[in-house]
Amino acid sequence: MQALALAIVLRVELRGWSEPAPHLPKPPLRDESGPEGRRLLIYELTPADAGLSVEDAALRIGSRLRRLFGQQASPFSATRHAARLVLEFGVLADPRHERFSYGWPLEFLDALVECDIELNVSHYLPQPDKADAEDE
Repeated sequence: MQALALAIVLRVELRGWSEPAPHLPKPPLRDESGPEGRRLLIYELTPADAGLSVEDAALRIGSRLRRLFGQQASPFSATRHAARLVLEFGVLADPRHERFSYGWPLEFLDALVECDIELNVSHYLPQPDKADAEDE
């Protein structure tokens, strides 16, 4: 089994942003205000296709990030606002194998750099069901 894209969300941490949350293209899942003018927006970016490999999902997301944030297209690029964008990528791997691997497509990595987006990756190794473990 190859590593699969489980969930992909974009976390946008802002300071000084009082405008309505932009739709990218959907409204954020979460919109929280904090002290000192801080604001947190969470956007769902997981592709609708279930079971995409990490590589395929990364290519789709990279293209979307370029459209949303590339070449000053970002709604958060105003100089009076401080913004930090972090892409949270959840990877599901088969725990029955000792190892798993995947590669980040160069186009995806280029999009992250071009759009000034950080990448955090979480790996999920579900426990096999007792019935599955007994079958092996």
